[in-house]
Order: sequence, then C-alpha cells, then structure tokens
Amino acid sequence: MNDKAVLENLINGCESEQLHLSGAIQSFGAMLRIDAETLTVTHASANLKEFVDVAVDDILGRSINETNWLSSHSFLRLPEQPGKTLALPRVMENETGRIDALLIRGKGCIIVEVERNNIPAEPIAIHQYQRPLMVPPHDLDELEEYHQVLLQAFHAVTGFDRIMIYRFKEDWSGEVVAESTAPEMGSYLGLNFPASDIPAIARNLYMINPARMIPDTRAPVIPVIGLGIDLPDLTWSDLRSVSPVHLQYLANMGVAASFSVPIRVAGKLWGLVACHHQRPIALSPDQRNVCVALSNAYALGLTSHLASRRLQMLDSLERRIDRVLEAISEFKDPLDGIETNGQVLMAAMAAQGFAMALRSDVVIAGDGPDLDGLAEIDDWFLNECKASIFHTDHLVDIFPEQHAVLLVASGMMAVKARSQRSGWVRFYWFRPAEPQEMVWAGNPNKPVVENAGAIALSPRRSFERWVETKTDYSRAWSNEERMIASKFRNNLLRWL
Repeated sequence: MNDKAVLENLINGCESEQLHLSGAIQSFGAMLRIDAETLTVTHASANLKEFVDVAVDDILGRSINETNWLSSHSFLRLPEQPGKTLALPRVMENETGRIDALLIRGKGCIIVEVERNNIPAEPIAIHQYQRPLMVPPHDLDELEEYHQVLLQAFHAVTGFDRIMIYRFKEDWSGEVVAESTAPEMGSYLGLNFPASDIPAIARNLYMINPARMIPDTRAPVIPVIGLGIDLPDLTWSDLRSVSPVHLQYLANMGVAASFSVPIRVAGKLWGLVACHHQRPIALSPDQRNVCVALSNAYALGLTSHLASRRLQMLDSLERRIDRVLEAISEFKDPLDGIETNGQVLMAAMAAQGFAMALRSDVVIAGDGPDLDGLAEIDDWFLNECKASIFHTDHLVDIFPEQHAVLLVASGMMAVKARSQRSGWVRFYWFRPAEPQEMVWAGNPNKPVVENAGAIALSPRRSFERWVETKTDYSRAWSNEERMIASKFRNNLLRWL
C-alpha cells in the first residue's frame, strides 16, 4: 500500500471515530444518565460528589426521586424529541457556589448535566451586542463590518485571546474570513485549513449542538461509571470528552482552551465562530447561551445578505443569458450564430475557448482543443458522462493521455440539452492552466507517525503560513459561473 493510500485509510479511520461513545466527560461538570421509563440512574460520572455532594456508589441503581436536589417532576417539562433540553437554574447551592442543571432528552434516557454557574456582578448586556446584528449587510464592505460586530461582541462576552469566523468551503476545507486576535497569538486571517481538521463526525455534531467548550485541554478526563457495559450516548452533551487527536491539535497551536459556536445558514453548516485562549478559561452557561444567541442573530443577517445577493445575481444572469441566446436564435443555423457571438459566450464564463456541437457539426472559437481533441471530449460527454452539466479545473483527471488537449485546456465547463428540433446540443467552455496558489495554516498533509510498529495519524506541528502551488489546474469555476451554466441550459431549449 502506498503512502497516499495509508494516509487516506488513517483519515477515514479518524472520520469514523465514535466521539459520542467516549465513555468519559470533561471535568468542568458532572453527569447522570437516567432510564426514561424506570427513572433509575444507570450511569454517573466519577466526579459527581464534587458538584452535588453525592457519591457515585450511593446513586447508581437508585431512583432519581431519592435525591434531594432533582425531582422527576422536572422531566415533565422536557420535550420528548431526542436532543431537546431544559435548563434548571440553581438546583443546589453549596460552598463551591451555585449549581445549575441541564436536562437532555436522549434515546430512551435523560441525561442530566450539572455545573457551577457563578453569576457576574453585572448582567451581560445581550441586547446591546445583539442590536447591530439585526441589520443585515447590503454589500461586501458592510459584510466585513458585520463580521467585526460579531467578533467584538464575542470578545466582550468571553475575553478569549483569538476569535475567528471560520467559513466552510464546498469540499469542507475552511478559511478564516474574519479575526480578532491578541498580537502575541499571531494571525490566521485568510489562511485555509484542510477538511480533515474538522472531520465529518465533528461537523455532524455541530449541526445538532449549539456550542462546544473545552475549558482546559490538559485537564484529565472523567470516566462515566455504569451499571452495565453499555456506554452512554453523549451525542447532545457539551461535557462529552475530547478526541485525543483534537487535544494534540490544539496543543500544537499553543491553545489551552477553546470555544466554538456553529453558524448555520439555510439548514446547513456554513461556518463556526472559533475562540482560542492561551490559558485555561471556563465560560459559564449564561456566557455560552449569550454567544449562541449572538451567533444565531448573525446567521439570520448573513442568510438575508446571501439571499439578497443571490436574487440580484439570478436576475442579472437571466438577462445576460437571454441576450446571448436571443442573438444566436436570429440565425437560421445556430452554428452561424456561435461564430458571430463566440467572444460574447466566452466572456460570459471568463473562458478563453468555446465550442458548440450540434449533431455532428462543430464550431470552435478562441483558444481551445482542435477538432480531434474536441471529438474525444464530445464522445465522453455524450456517452459516458451522465450529468447534463459538468465542470472541472483539472482535465488531466479525465483525459490523461490527451496531451494535445491538455496543452491548451486544463479547465472545462460542459452543458448538454436535448432539443426536439435539433437533438443533442452541447456547449463547452475551456480555460488554460494557471498556477494555483493556496495559502494554508501549515502543511495540510497530516504526518503519519510510526511508533513501535503502529501507524497513526498525527496532527501537524506547525500552523505557520504554508503556500501550496498546484500546476495543471485552471482557475476554478465559481458558484456564479456554475449558475450561469445551469441557467444557460434551462433557457437553451427555448431558443434552439
């Protein structure tokens, strides 16, 4: 097995790690698992006595009604849907301070999390921070200011050294698009991170949990003790212990504490507000709840901004495409229209070459493959490619032996549609190779380490700016250009 295959297998193993079945929690709180039918305590964290003055052995196997700080009557207000929560403030007050509880509906169980919540002298001015986020940004300049409003609010509430807005891309790699940081922390602004830094299992948990806090990366994990061998499902738990790989990752960054809140747009994970601190720091439940509310307000404004820009873009695209197709339709033979309007069609996609194929006839404009090369491409697109719209910025993946084609084109956008009058109509746009630079936070290829014959995936040790230059790639096709292709195909049949 080659090095690439070994690395892929290790990353796949990391992706499938069962984070929700770790059998342990972080030490900033304690936990109980209660059977939903019998109300029996089936699991408890080893540190329970530190929070509610009850030893694990004294509560396992007993009814929750035997406790003097939590009653089953509270459960009646907890919704039945798994993942739903109910906050119970001040369930106890002892020498360590006020103790709050959080009920979490699990599958066949109720998880009870308890932690200290020392109320600050001054209440958090959530409305003051939230009000500017209620006005959606209209343009890109206002969007940059909007990012900063959120960052400043998070900094005021949390006091973290570095706060970033981290946006996911289509391949789940991420980019820091805005940042507020202490000078000694350095900057990640504009740097990219590979998708494996936040694997799918972690992204899925961000979709169903409001926040994730790691107050001390060096704190020992607390085992969860149960009556049987089954591990409790901690899917919806913020106390859930942290993957050792992620703890090493944070240590390599020089981070002692982290806090992150998902940004969801249109039901999808758009990004994160990621906070780092050089020393251990714990946020109270109230602080975390305020940050979640701020992130939700920001997400609403961002959603409105993106929807407005999309509508403007679609309206502009519709008019541009109609003008091009109308010009083509004025010719009795559409191929004659292509010869006349080839430059306009290339400009619509910022392409250097264009071709149209109608039955066995072909017209080529600009810099693209010759007739023989286009014949190979056309045969593949018609007979092997099942998609009606296809794009790539790396043609060598599809035609590794077509050297003449690759000399002039590394990127291609292809569209096909079946017209009742003309049969299959195919359009192709081509782009030449351009050196592509991607600026990463450290080398994105995680090192594979081997100790005593065991191969393991290790987080990279450096997050310094690292520039990757790719050859044989064209400039990537943007979302707008892919939308143009889709609109072009939808309108094509009206004109041909």
